[in-house]
Amino acid sequence: MTEPDLLSVPRILWKRKHWVVLLALLGFVGGYLAWKLLAPKYRASTMILVESQKVPTDYVKTTVTSSLAERLRTIQQQITNRENLERIILELDLYPEYRAVAPMEDVVAHARRALRVRVERGATFRVSYRGADPVEVARAANRIAELFIEENLKVREGQAERTSQFLETELEEIRSRLETQEEAVAQFRLRHEGELPEQRDSNLVAVTRLEAELAANREAFQQAELRKLLLENQLRSRDAEIVPPETSLSRLDELKLELAQLRSRFTDRHPDVVRLQREIAELETQATEPAGVEEMPLPSATDIYAAAEIRALDRELVRLESERDQILKEIGRFERRLERTPRVQQGLLILTRDYDNLRESYEKLLGKRLEARLAENLERSQQGEQFRILERAVPPSRPYFPQRTICLGGGLLIGLALGVGAAFLREEVDQTFGDPQSLQSAFPEVTVLTSIPLIRPKWDGPVGSGWKEKKSA
Repeated sequence: MTEPDLLSVPRILWKRKHWVVLLALLGFVGGYLAWKLLAPKYRASTMILVESQKVPTDYVKTTVTSSLAERLRTIQQQITNRENLERIILELDLYPEYRAVAPMEDVVAHARRALRVRVERGATFRVSYRGADPVEVARAANRIAELFIEENLKVREGQAERTSQFLETELEEIRSRLETQEEAVAQFRLRHEGELPEQRDSNLVAVTRLEAELAANREAFQQAELRKLLLENQLRSRDAEIVPPETSLSRLDELKLELAQLRSRFTDRHPDVVRLQREIAELETQATEPAGVEEMPLPSATDIYAAAEIRALDRELVRLESERDQILKEIGRFERRLERTPRVQQGLLILTRDYDNLRESYEKLLGKRLEARLAENLERSQQGEQFRILERAVPPSRPYFPQRTICLGGGLLIGLALGVGAAFLREEVDQTFGDPQSLQSAFPEVTVLTSIPLIRPKWDGPVGSGWKEKKSA
């Protein structure tokens, strides 16, 4: 038989309508029996409200930043572990008959499947529990909701404590590194005392002051030398017989005057100063050589005073020369400091940059640790976000399974589906032709001349009494 087309579907259903009606009735009856015979199951739920933090977040920021769904999953995993569920089962005496015949692992698994947590609109969620006893499921839902509240407080407090401890550990590490860096900076400053960038101005001022002292020293040295030359000339004029030739004395005086002028401008290491000192020494050696044994006149009081003043001037010149050398050493020391200041500044910049970064990190961590401690105290005093039971579970008056509408409607739909399937199956296995068209389609080479309608007898006896439908084509 060929496959039916869409136009033949109503005909097939009408032809096999007793199969459809019979199986639909059987499905309806089966649904009714299932509604009556299946064990009822009840479900009770507790609504929990998530209360926001009581202290404004502008004053105290919480360290618990996880979302409500994440925390609920964490809390649910903690509550539904074997230890907690076993304690709840024994505390509420759940499943006594099941516990008598099954191991505790199976009972705990059954209780875990019966628990559901669902987040609803707004800041609320429901904790529901399913079971055969309406009183037990209500008690279990309320008890599990209380555990959710307790675990939420523990989770928030524990997270705040862990955050505070983590920040404390990091702060101690940063503090240790900061102290080490401070010690390194202090040691660097101690090693380069006087060469630090902030001491550049004071070094420049010191160099300027020393140069002024050097100029004053040279002026005093020149004046002392001139005074000494005048006194020496005075003595030589009084003792003319032992004085070297006039030309030599004049030349010696000129050289000493020129030397005094050069010393006021240059140091003793200057080539011209060295040359003049050498010439003066040679002339003084020539002047001190005895010309012959002559009778020396007795010196006067003026000569004695002049000689004493010359000796004092010699000592003063020695002192001024020593002072000048000391001033030059100080100037060189400060100039070397100024030369090393850029290198010291570069090294100090590297150390202080690391130190400033560590100090900035330390100050930030210090502020975060203070906020973490405030958040920890907030959670301990239960002023943070909390769960509060908004609607406690009550024993349900009607089971959620089986439901009459679902059972009856489902049975009827299943019966109709089976009836339609049986009708088409019966039509598929039937080898007769119900109309001329199907016969013509099966044998296209045969021409259908006429058809005789089905003749039903007037006597309608029971099926199986020897009467049989006949079809002809």
